[in-house]
Parts: sequence; structure tokens; C-alpha cells
Amino acid sequence: MSTGRKSLAVIGLAAVAILIQGGWALAGIVTWTDNFDSYPTGQLNGNDGWTDSGGNNYQIVAGAGVAGTQGVNKGGGSQQMNWTGHPWDWATLAVGDKVIARMDFQANGSGAFDDDRVGWVLASGASSSSYHFAVQLDNPDGGLQTYFRNLSGSRVYQTTLIANATLGASGSNWYREELRVEKLTSAPGPNGAQLVVNFWALDGSGNVVPASLKTASYGPFDTSGLRGFSGTVYPMFKNYSSADGYADNAFFQITPEPATLSLLAIGGLLALRRRHR
Repeated sequence: MSTGRKSLAVIGLAAVAILIQGGWALAGIVTWTDNFDSYPTGQLNGNDGWTDSGGNNYQIVAGAGVAGTQGVNKGGGSQQMNWTGHPWDWATLAVGDKVIARMDFQANGSGAFDDDRVGWVLASGASSSSYHFAVQLDNPDGGLQTYFRNLSGSRVYQTTLIANATLGASGSNWYREELRVEKLTSAPGPNGAQLVVNFWALDGSGNVVPASLKTASYGPFDTSGLRGFSGTVYPMFKNYSSADGYADNAFFQITPEPATLSLLAIGGLLALRRRHR
């Protein structure tokens, strides 16, 4: 876990030159994390590239996070947390690359969730959930569900991936929601991507309980008619209301497919060999 600032993990820097894709260099595994602990209490907006689509609705609160750390408090409404300090573009990724978004969410006193969302938002519509590509924990909608918007902004493919009863969440406990999306075709279109969702319980220290894992997959699906697969996007997280639990530990990662990672590793070894000589 980071100390509250973004972290950038890069493997095989010597191989970057051969991996320029659409003007953006994917230099190994790129990871951004934030546990909100290094910020002063008060508004999240303006800290380390975070923006609040509603202004100052999201607040950093001492003791509201996992294991008594600082967490994020949402007063209610449709606003989201956008990590605008980390723009990226689906088009720059290679086939086989994966995008991973996750966050820790607290269930309410009845073990329910409400619009606890992870994914990304199109930069041109960053203030509106009509521009999201995401999944969310939402008891009114039936559990861990897809949250896709078509090009006109209508919600489509509303699919329950893991039902409420299967989640097995209990009152006021913490859980981790994760979205993994793999790129399957070079251009948006049919069978363009596949996703997997994971859901874990956390123990009192904030560690994942491995035996609690619930997982489901969806796709392949058509990316050509969905928002978020063309143009600049930002990592996006949403915690609808603090009355339904708090949020903590934002995580976003872009992982090259295995062949690319092998090239990066070789490049790194060659660089070390030259330095040794």
C-alpha cells in the first residue's frame, strides 16, 4: 500500500523505445495507488490529481478508513471521484493489455452497498456518470453489476455478475471490489474486450481474506458502442453515501500483455549488462 501518494512501477525501462503506441509509451506495469492517509482532513478535491465532480462533496475523514486509517466520506448524491491527474487512452493499449481498477468499500449496518463504483470516465464528460465505464456494488440493483453507457449516454448491458446473496456481506465490514478489463482487438468492435470482477472480504487489519473471494466474468463484448473506449479517460471511483459505508484505498493499474512484459524484461537485462560492462 502506498503512503497516500501515487506510485509508478516500471519494469524494463530500456525497452520503452520499442513500445511507443499511438504516441504513448507503455513502460511496463503502471500503477497508481492512494490510501488518503498523507492528506489533511477535509476536502479530497485538489489533492494529488483528485477532482470531485460535485465540487467538495467528498471529504477525507480521520478514522473512517480501513483499520482505523483515514477514509473518504461521501455526503450523498451522484458525484464521483475522478483521478484526473492520471489520464490515459484505451486506443494506446496493445491487444492483451489489462486495466485494473479497485477500491475498498464499507458495507452499511445491514451489509448492503449503494452505487460503490470502480472504473473510468470519459474526460469530455467527467462531471457526469453518463460517461462511465464501470462496475458497481448496489443492493437495489441486485449485487455487483455492470455499469456501461452507450454513445448516447443510456445505460446498457445492466447485468448482475455476483448476486447480493452470494456476496455474503455483513454489517459495517470492509470489502474490496475489483474490475479487470482485457483488450482483445486493436480497434473497438465486436469481441473487443473481456472483463472479470473480484470481490473479497477484508480482515480487521485491512488484509484480503483469500477464502472469501467471489469472482465472475463477462464478455467478450462489443466496445464500439460504449463510452470509454475512444478518447482520453480518467480513473473514476464512486461512493454514493457515507450512510451506506465509507471508501478507502484507490488502486488503478495498466498491465502489458505477457509478450510485452517479456520484451521489457529483456530490455532491462540488456541495460544492466551494458552498465556492468
